[in-house]
This record gives sequence, structure tokens and C-alpha cells, in this order.
Amino acid sequence: MKGIVQMKRITRFLIWLSFTGGIGLSGVMGVDAAPSEELRQVIEGAQKEGTVTVQLLSNFTQKSMSRLEQEIKGKFGVSLKIKFVPSMNFGKSLTKVIMENKAGAVPSEDLVSLSNHIARANEAGVVEQVEWSKILIEGTNPEVVLDTPLVRGGIVYFTGHLGLIYNPEKIKAGEVPRNMADLADPRWKNKGGVTGSQNSYVRWAFVLGKEKMFNALRDTLKNGVIQGRYPDLLNRYVLGEVSWILITSAFLKSAQDKGVPAAWQSLDLSDVSDFAAVVIKGAAHPNAAKLIALYLASPQGAKFVLEEGGAGNAYYPGNYEHDIRMQDRKQGIPESFGTRDTKILEFSVSKEGSNWIKEVRLMQQSGGTSGAGSKKKK
Repeated sequence: MKGIVQMKRITRFLIWLSFTGGIGLSGVMGVDAAPSEELRQVIEGAQKEGTVTVQLLSNFTQKSMSRLEQEIKGKFGVSLKIKFVPSMNFGKSLTKVIMENKAGAVPSEDLVSLSNHIARANEAGVVEQVEWSKILIEGTNPEVVLDTPLVRGGIVYFTGHLGLIYNPEKIKAGEVPRNMADLADPRWKNKGGVTGSQNSYVRWAFVLGKEKMFNALRDTLKNGVIQGRYPDLLNRYVLGEVSWILITSAFLKSAQDKGVPAAWQSLDLSDVSDFAAVVIKGAAHPNAAKLIALYLASPQGAKFVLEEGGAGNAYYPGNYEHDIRMQDRKQGIPESFGTRDTKILEFSVSKEGSNWIKEVRLMQQSGGTSGAGSKKKK
């Protein structure tokens, strides 16, 4: 009888692995894949807290939270009431967190989304230093844990790439630009659009070399490209006004969902941005916050984030972010993690980094005809 019971348990566990979820804590984690003592304490603590306030991906809705509540209960046997606040601006969100911390107030949100802003958050001492690696849900890719000194405390639940979205019906496979300098080719005059973000170009310049990157950007701007915010660039692309746009990868799915032919090409490097959840120090519901973050960073959570928020996760297969990562590896394009690389993070907040941003801004404002810092290509 004991052997039959054990076989049934193993069968249930294999079904769970195949369908990524659906069996409660007692059916899976409590018997077949016993959680660590640390994770068990988090689960029990979350059950006692009963509620949590989260600031997450703005594409989520309250309906998304209802689904998340159901999935959390199915996975852990924990009933939670999730209060959702859309994450609109990381910088402003962090400023609010820091102000509340200085005032000694209980944080408005228990869990907050940040990217490279985690470095500043850690400097301000407002991030709970959760040892995520000790409490990961089984099957979670350990790469989702941010463990370098400046960004420690974060756990990634979606990612982004910066690169080229192009129309494969207008650009032949052999003509697709492969690096920033290619965008200055006369064949692309007045046919493309580029992000107006200075930080992105400075990050690339730091990795690839200032002179190389600044010259390529200057020549591209002179080539009649449009500049703008991501939504504006996407609109121009969808309307057919441009054949390619330098933009973040989230808009690849947006273009495809609108029925517009769209493919991806990374330029020079595979520029990966991690978007992570952090538990705020002094949170009223820290265990519930940890449980939400752990779930979102798991394979099941990646599926939820893609379906409810349209955001992919490069650390799991089955979404456009992972597809981009695999394409870049096949093409031999080196990866660069602006959220994890200590040197990039330190440079981004340095005086020299600020000066580079000013140079890029001047370059953008002049359409590439002005901007100190590098010599013009011959």
C-alpha cells in the first residue's frame, strides 16, 4: 500500500512538471518536492498576513491580480488579497520609497518593480536583502536572482532587449543592419527611427568604446532618422512611415499583435535589461511580497507575465525574449547586462557618465551636427 501511495505521489508530481502548476502546496511542494525550511516559513508568514500591496508591470490589470491570487492559492495553498499599483516610472517610485523611509513611515507598497534603479535603492538602504537563492521555487532558473553588490535584493520577473525591429517585407535578409554604424548607410536615409534615450547610447558607448559609438550615432542622426519615445516610434512603424526602429523588444510583440510584419536584430551587442521585484525594507507584508516575487520569477510566473502583461523573460523558453537571446547566441553577439555589470552601473552614476549624457543630448538636438567628445569619421 505504501508503495502504491508513493507511486501516485510521483505521478502527480510528473503531471505538475508537465503542466507547470495546478496542484496545491500539500499535493506538490509539501510532499513531492518539499520546500526548504526558509521557504516554508515564507509560505506560513504569507498565509498569516493575508494581503499584500504590489507595484508591478503597468500592463497588468485588476483582473490579472484575480488570476494571480488563484494561481498563488493553487500553488502554495495561500489565500492572498493582492492590491495592485501599476509601475509607471521607476525613478519616481524609488523617490517615494526613499522619502517614506526617511520619514519613518510604513511603505505604501510591499513589493516594487525596479531595473538598474536598484543600485540607488540599495545605496539608500530601502531594499530588504532577501536571500532569494535559498527560497526559490523548484524549477526556477537561478539566473533570475540579482546577486552582484549594487543590485542585490532583486529577483527578475521580466526582461527587455534594446535593438532593431524591422519589416522583413521591406528589408531583405542580407541587408538587415547588424550594427549601429550600418544605420548610417545612405540606403536607410529617412527610413528609420531611433530612441531618444541618452542613457542607452551612453551604456553602449561605455561597452563598445566612446568614439566608435558616438561616431556611429552622429552619422545615423545625420541620415534623416526620426527620434522619439518608444510609443511614437512604434506608431510611425505601424503606419509604414519607417522600415526599422531602434527600440526595446517589448514593442516587437506589440507590432506583431497589430498584424504588422516585424522581426528582430540586435546591434553590436545583446543588450539585456532585467526588471526585478524588490521587497521594501519595513514592508507591512514582507512574506506575502516574497511569495508573489518568487512566483512571478518562476516558470509558471513567466507564463503569467507573458499572457497578462505581454512581457517576456529571457531566462525561460516559450517567449520572444528567450527567442531573442537564442538568436543572439546563434549569431555570436555578446551579451551585456546593464543591470548586473558593476562597471556599467558605477559609470552610469559617475560625473563622466553625466557628461557623456550631455554630449549625446546635444548630438540629438542638433541632428548629429554638434556634440563634443569624439572625432568625426573620415
